[in-house]
This record gives sequence, C-alpha cells and structure tokens, in this order.
Amino acid sequence: MRVLSHQRGDDAAVELTYADLDARARAIAAYLQQRDARTERALLLMPTGVAYVTGFLGALYAGAIAVPAYPPESQRRQHLDRVAGLARDAAPRFILTCTSELPRLRGLIELVPELQAAELIALDAIDPALADTYDYDAADLSSGLTAFLQYTSGSQAAPKGVMVSHGNLVANELAISAALEFGEDDVMVSWLPLFHDMGLIGGLLQPLYTGGSVVLMSALRFLERPIRWLEAISEYRATVSGGPDFAYRMCVDRIEPSALSGLDLSTWRVAFCGSEPIRPGTLGAFAERFAATGFSPGSLYPCYGLAEATLLVTGVKPGSGVQLAAPDSSGTEVVSCGAPAPEHHVLIVDPETFARVPEGHTGEIWASGPSIAQGYWQNADATAAAFVHRAGQRYLRTGDLGFERNRQLYISGRLKDLVIVRGRNIVPQDIEDQLAGQVAALQLGRIAVFPLQTESGEAIGVAAELSRAAARSMKPEQLCQAIAFAVHECVDEPARLVMLLGQGALPRTSSGKLQRSVCAARLESGELKTLAVYRDGKLQSVQPSAAGTLELAP
Repeated sequence: MRVLSHQRGDDAAVELTYADLDARARAIAAYLQQRDARTERALLLMPTGVAYVTGFLGALYAGAIAVPAYPPESQRRQHLDRVAGLARDAAPRFILTCTSELPRLRGLIELVPELQAAELIALDAIDPALADTYDYDAADLSSGLTAFLQYTSGSQAAPKGVMVSHGNLVANELAISAALEFGEDDVMVSWLPLFHDMGLIGGLLQPLYTGGSVVLMSALRFLERPIRWLEAISEYRATVSGGPDFAYRMCVDRIEPSALSGLDLSTWRVAFCGSEPIRPGTLGAFAERFAATGFSPGSLYPCYGLAEATLLVTGVKPGSGVQLAAPDSSGTEVVSCGAPAPEHHVLIVDPETFARVPEGHTGEIWASGPSIAQGYWQNADATAAAFVHRAGQRYLRTGDLGFERNRQLYISGRLKDLVIVRGRNIVPQDIEDQLAGQVAALQLGRIAVFPLQTESGEAIGVAAELSRAAARSMKPEQLCQAIAFAVHECVDEPARLVMLLGQGALPRTSSGKLQRSVCAARLESGELKTLAVYRDGKLQSVQPSAAGTLELAP
C-alpha cells in the first residue's frame, strides 16, 4: 500500500506492506482492548492517511464499532452541527486521530459538547510493541457483529448510521471482486474519501481483501488539480480506479489537451463510475478526450450501490463500456448500471402498491442479498421503513427509481427527489440537464430542481449557482426568465420559484451530492444566501452575496 502525501507540493509517498499494516492494526487493537472497547463506538476524525487505515482496521480487530467520519471543514455552524449530530447518534467512547490533528480536535471538542465524553487517542503515538500483546479470537468477530457504522450523506434527510456487519462486509467485498474481476495482480488508485462507502469499501478494502495493491491520495489533491489522479494511474500502472460522474467531468473541463503528453492510461481496465447520476455525455467526453493516452471506452464501468447495501448492488461486465436504454414511458436514455452482483437480487416495484412492474417500466428499486445491512443504528422506525420482507426474502427499499431491461438495471431518478405536479411525476435531473444545455450561464452539477410546496399543491423550484463572470454580466430578471422558460419547455410546467446563488451556495452533503429538498426550507429560514429571487413571474429581490464579492448587473 502507498499513501501519497496530502500536503501541497509534497509528492512523497509512505509505503507499507501487509505485514506493516497488520502490526500497526494489532497495536491499536491491543490499546483499545485494554480499554474494553468491544462493541464500543470508535469515531475516526482525521485526513486520509496511514493512521486512518490502521485506525479503522485496529478498531475492527478489537471488536469495536468503527465510525468513519472527517473533521469539520470549518467552525461554521452547519459543519459543527453535522459532527454534533453524528456524535449524538453514535455516542462514541473513543475519538481516533493522529498527533497533527490533536490541537484542532481539542478546539473542536470545546465547541461540540457531544464529543466531550469520548477519549481522544492519537494513533501514531501508540507503542508498536503493543502488537505482541494483542489477543485475537476469531469467534470475537462473528458475521452478525456490527463492524462499523456508515453514516449516510444526508442528501434527503438527517444522516443515519447504517449498521454494516462483518458478514455484510465480506459478502460485498466478494461481490465487488467478482463483478470487477479484481485479483491480486490488480492495482487500485483512489482519491475517494475514506469516510465514504465508495472510498472505504471500494477504494481501500477491496484491494486488501483480494491481496492486490492500493495507492491512496487525498480528495484535496484531486480537487486542486484533477490531473493528479490520472498521473497517479499512469505512474503506478493502475488497473482499477474511479469516482462519481463529477470526477470525470472535472477531468474533461480542467485538463487541457496539451497536458496529456506523458500520460499512459492503457493499463486502466476498470474505470468505475457511480454514487450520483451517471450522464452519458460525461463518460463519452472523457473517453474521447483521453483516447490519446491509451484509455479505452470499454474500460468505463457504470455501477450502482448505496450504503444500506454496504456498497455495490449492480455493475456492468468489465470491458462492455457504456450501454444506453430508455424506459417504455420516456424517450430519455439513461446508462445501464449492469446486473446484480452474485447472490444478490433486484426487484422493480410500484412504490405505492408494491406490485412488480413490467420490464422496461419505471418503479422503485428493491435489493436483497447478503450485503444488505442490518438496519439503522438506534432507529427502529427508519429501519422498519427501509428494510422490508417479501415472499420470505428481506429487501432494502432503496428509494431510487429505475427499470430493468435484459437483466440490466437503469437508474432514472430518486423517489424522494420527485416533483409531483397534478399527479405527474417529474424527475429533477431531466430538467437540470435541459437547463444546462439551454441556458448558457448554467452548468451541470450547479443546478438543483426541487419540489416547492404552495397553496395550490406541489410546484417546481430551481436554485442555480452562478460563476463570478456570469453574475457580473447577466441581468437577473432576464436570466430568471430564461430559466423559467427552459423549465416550461422541458416539462410543460412553470417554475414557480427561481433562485440565483453565488458559487458554493447550493446545499450539499459531505460527499458532494445536491440536497435538493433542503433548498426551499433554507430559503424560508433565511439560511440560503441568494443573489436574486424570482417568484411567480416577478423579481422579488436582488442582492450581493454575503461576502459582497459578487454583483449582478443592474
């Protein structure tokens, strides 16, 4: 395993063998065992690095329940509130971190009372000799014991702790290795955060499970310069790597053709893409841009999964690339996310009647199999609503919409994201795509379409981030009118509310997903800083951003 430095300008890498990882994890486990850590929650709060990896493994060795998380980005209330909510729910007895983070976390603990009962532990200060005192009993880690809590990103509601058992984890790693054909000769490069299921279970644990190699880098390194991701793939001859749709889009938008010299992506056989809506245009543009580096379009690997299923639910056959289809009721083509992993099953059902829908018709996706998690931590109501039984089989109601064709799963939207106008279901992503293509000032990923509650029923609301240049050059009323017109053109329904926002103002989860349903609530509460508000065909307000750096043209 290699861990690239997360410091700017530092290209050094720490290299560890499996024996090194095991020894460090055993020392941490022995330290935790001395504190009776079995079944206690151990909250991981630190950047991607060796300590994060060994801390997670050490917690599992000790029979503790790991809680992957990350330090808040700032002391802004919304960042502190997430950590406080997670701590309140998980009630951790330990906070695992590294020495460099101690001053920051001590300050955080003063601001977040929910953390004050936990013992703060610097993992890199633990005596390595403790590894020899670690007392391991395989019976201690039975398949039904909770291994860790994967907190959901909160794109639809308050984060919930998904209870992933040791059995779930092994089952999903087995499913991933089969679906991706991942073996001990494969090399994974991952910048995905370790507190997120795709980064932890796919990016880190899959190569450890199969005996392959892994190169880890921080998300910050990628976000600062996306080419660093591709440079790492090229340098370390990676065979498997990936991320959400936006990662591929960033590479297309921010890596100039002139920078491709020296890149060799010919070894990259599985370029997985999931976690958010997969857009055919994004993957097509990526394949075209990087064909000169030896990247093959067949390497693109759309897949589908979620925390409640540990991670992977479906994936395409490696080498098959992107396949498109449309449901019977729509002409909009979407990307195939492949077939269910071995021993896993998918049903498409009517979300109201729970009856199976015909092939090609859209319904809610239900998933079953050994990877389906145990439920939500100390949340019986949410568990009962999401994990249901049918014909003697336990299923997860994913809340996602899709259809099947020739045993291939196609994702078409999110059930709770739907806008329902006069009984008609409208998928926000369809409108967002239309707006990005029709209104020059708007970009995909910076537009949120959401349900708006009005006296006459549900209506369509739109929130859009503007770049600095667009905010300075566009007249707000004309831009709002253009957005409202494009919405009507797309779905034959008006946008009752349009909000223009500065960059970074759209509500997002910790993993970058749009929180569509939060937009209207934050506007009413005054938490959403708007540049302009256009309601029912009239411009209601125009104002600079909170920082005063963006000004709309008069």
